[in-house]
Amino acid sequence: MSQVRKSETLKDRVTEMTQVRESETSEDRVAEILSRLPPKSLMRFKCIRKSWGTIINNPSFMAKHLSNSVDNKFSSSTCILLRRSQMPVFPDRSWKREYFWSMINLSHDSDEHNLYYDVEDLNIQFPLEDHDHVSIHGYCNGIVCLIVGKNAVLYNPATRELKQLPDSCLLLPSPPEGKFELESTFQGMGFGYDSKANEYKVVKIIENCKYDMRTFSHRIAFPHTAEVYVTTTNSWRVIEIEISSDTYNCSCSVYLKGLCYWFASDNEEYVLSFDLGDEIFHRIQLRYRKESGFLFYDLFLYNESIASFCSHYDNDNFGILEILEIWVMDNCDGVNSSWTKLQTLGPFKDDENLLTFWKSNELLMVTSDKRAISYNSSTGNLKYIHIPPIINKVSDFEALIYVESIVPV
Repeated sequence: MSQVRKSETLKDRVTEMTQVRESETSEDRVAEILSRLPPKSLMRFKCIRKSWGTIINNPSFMAKHLSNSVDNKFSSSTCILLRRSQMPVFPDRSWKREYFWSMINLSHDSDEHNLYYDVEDLNIQFPLEDHDHVSIHGYCNGIVCLIVGKNAVLYNPATRELKQLPDSCLLLPSPPEGKFELESTFQGMGFGYDSKANEYKVVKIIENCKYDMRTFSHRIAFPHTAEVYVTTTNSWRVIEIEISSDTYNCSCSVYLKGLCYWFASDNEEYVLSFDLGDEIFHRIQLRYRKESGFLFYDLFLYNESIASFCSHYDNDNFGILEILEIWVMDNCDGVNSSWTKLQTLGPFKDDENLLTFWKSNELLMVTSDKRAISYNSSTGNLKYIHIPPIINKVSDFEALIYVESIVPV
């Protein structure tokens, strides 16, 4: 959609609100019109008229606006939040991490032949040291949960509101070099909405162990620990967790209907779930594959269900190729589930990066030459998406389906 068309649409809605005399309108009608506008417009309108600001700041209005956005009532496009980074090296051989964020709106025409997209670069300034890493660990209702350096952060890209969470009550300072002491390291984090308590929560999983820093031997694994942060109290508290001390590789969490899910591993791959209401962890088994060489990895949302990739690698004249299967969790209650195979994709080159499904048959991915494309799994067609280039080599990508909201952090 062109900027001119967007501008005209906003002007029409503003005119609709301002031309109606106060005696002929009601707060409900104004709220209905405002609830159709994007967050960027609402942030401006709060400053235009005090009564509009009162409506926009009302929790019931925020809920209505979120419902409209989630149901995609007034837009045919899908929004994707994309993070990419690079590590330029300077003449003195020093280096630093640089992060780039973009909002991509994707849509098809009525016959799904032409792909339309709009890319907006976001100027997100996190408090970073040169070598700090930024990674996405959860998302819910327009709020992204990240680790920035050593800090947990909640961020709403639509309103540009950022909140750094208090320090963990379980993570210990790194022990002095050469000391055989207990060490705690961040293992995984999830974020979501607890509808029972009407509040947002962050859950953090901590790995604990002892080992000799001089030899990196004699590692002794201790039980994992966990803590929950509640937005209404702005504090962490310790909760129980019973998972194998050998558990590692907790992926970025996926939130769905009051539960957080991670792909995790100990002696086998499995799904770890956490109920934000009763604050209990559960282990969910993945589908057993008799064929050798097939491995499950990663979790993602697919048509409002939890899904996982299952991959198999083949060698041919073109190098290493990856065959991907999509498996979906059926009727999951966070405790028990069955799995159904939906489709097989590929083959893909080993250095191609699959990011996220933005429609049931459209996959956003990055090619081996670092170009973003939309891949149609039904037809095999590829559509290139032009994202402004980065001068230096891009080291990694992260992407998630994003719904704009005015939910405060």
